Amino acid sequence: MKLENLPKYFAPKSMIPGAVPCGVTSDTLTITDVMAALGLATSKASVGIELYLAKAGVLTTDNITAYIEQLAILRSDRHKALRKMPEAERYKFLRTIARYAFRDYSLSAASLITCNCCHGARFIDAEVFTNKVNYPDGKPPEWVKDTKGIRPSDWEVWRSVREPVKLICKPCDGKGYLKNECRCRGRGEVIDKKQSELQGVPVMKQCPRCSGRGYPRLTDTEIYTELGIPKTTWGRNYKQFFDLLVEYCHIEESYAEKVLYSVTI
Repeated sequence: MKLENLPKYFAPKSMIPGAVPCGVTSDTLTITDVMAALGLATSKASVGIELYLAKAGVLTTDNITAYIEQLAILRSDRHKALRKMPEAERYKFLRTIARYAFRDYSLSAASLITCNCCHGARFIDAEVFTNKVNYPDGKPPEWVKDTKGIRPSDWEVWRSVREPVKLICKPCDGKGYLKNECRCRGRGEVIDKKQSELQGVPVMKQCPRCSGRGYPRLTDTEIYTELGIPKTTWGRNYKQFFDLLVEYCHIEESYAEKVLYSVTI
């Protein structure tokens, strides 16, 4: 059983219709089998299980964020820049880093992010030019109604007026959010045009923008702006510390994947 199949057992929608297929697979496991396997896997890899279930939305993120914060506090004793901070300031600093570390870990190509164009407002402000007509006295003259052969241009004055309007945001199509996917559409691969032309068949290569991940990571700008530190300080002192916390989350999830598979085969 794979870890990605686990969340569906917490919100089952229907039972398997008809006869149960032969063989032992994740589809033939009953809810009792899954809960027993989950308990056994949790006893060996509780952190990885809780990380993935929190990422999938089954559990709240409070407990696992607090765990990452405690891990960051333990590791801060070996970090020179963090040791120099006052204790209260350091705990607040690490709490913010732990929250962003979990956000970075939980991102995927299917994650929804706020649109950078409209910032979630779904509309953007724009200025358009509208042609409007003016009459000398504010309205058409009375004699126009009874006179034939008079052209409108004889009394109408047209002018172009700039007006502020709200337009639907085109990047998100008025939704206010976008999928967090790279230009490779979450596949992690793009077509190598040069090799495809040489070989005459489509040749795929690793997406250079996301390095095969399929989605962009959390931007450093958002993190060091929230922390209130300059970019150089973030890159020199805290970037590697942050990346190690995110890497630890992925390692724990990978270990939980192996443990859950071993107890369900």
